Amino acid sequence: MTGMLASVSNLQEAQIALQENVDILDLKDPAQGALGAVTTEVALDIVEHVSGQCLVSATIGDLPMQAILIGKAISTMASTGVDIIKVGVFDDLNNDVIASLKEQAINGAQCSDGKQFSIVMVFFVDKGLNSEKMADLAKAGIRGVMLDTADKTKGNLRTHMGDRELKEFVSQAKSYGLLTGLAGSLKASDIAPLLELEPDYLGFRGALCQDNLRTQVIDSSAVRKIRSLVTSTKEASIHVKSGTR
Repeated sequence: MTGMLASVSNLQEAQIALQENVDILDLKDPAQGALGAVTTEVALDIVEHVSGQCLVSATIGDLPMQAILIGKAISTMASTGVDIIKVGVFDDLNNDVIASLKEQAINGAQCSDGKQFSIVMVFFVDKGLNSEKMADLAKAGIRGVMLDTADKTKGNLRTHMGDRELKEFVSQAKSYGLLTGLAGSLKASDIAPLLELEPDYLGFRGALCQDNLRTQVIDSSAVRKIRSLVTSTKEASIHVKSGTR
């Protein structure tokens, strides 16, 4: 079954989303870009508050594909105890970066302090999707892949890719054993058709906020509406596969 990922920027928003039983709390600062990172202090506060009630993911910022830079950012965010670290593919995914990601993935799976984490790569449909490296990512120990949009002013996910293309992405990723997520300014009307594609997660930010603006604060009624639509739609379909929370 498909889960719901809710992007939050602070503890207050996390508390609202947690009350609505979201599957993943995704820590992100929308004022800092498509995958703007929250501070480690914010991440620590949220991880402590959640205390295992649901998965917590976090972005590391809109960074260039430089192995040392990305490796350091992953290590810093991993120290907060989040479950998943999201890395955006903003330019060429070179072999040095993949090697660094592999090292980080191994470290994340073997943390001696018990704070294990996994890595999810985020591809941007409006920057040109190149899925040729998907097999390499799976071999490197990457846990999953997501689709998103980098420029939030130029249409949402389904503006840039048709449902057939999205289905191919989901199917290809799953064939490598990768978790899949679809995001990118998704609206309530996108939920039913995207659930038919059977991704593991659908990700939301703007649709959860006041006036549907991702830079505004999260609104509890909006979160409740999206949560209800995801839940009611997937429960109504006997064809949705059982998936990972």
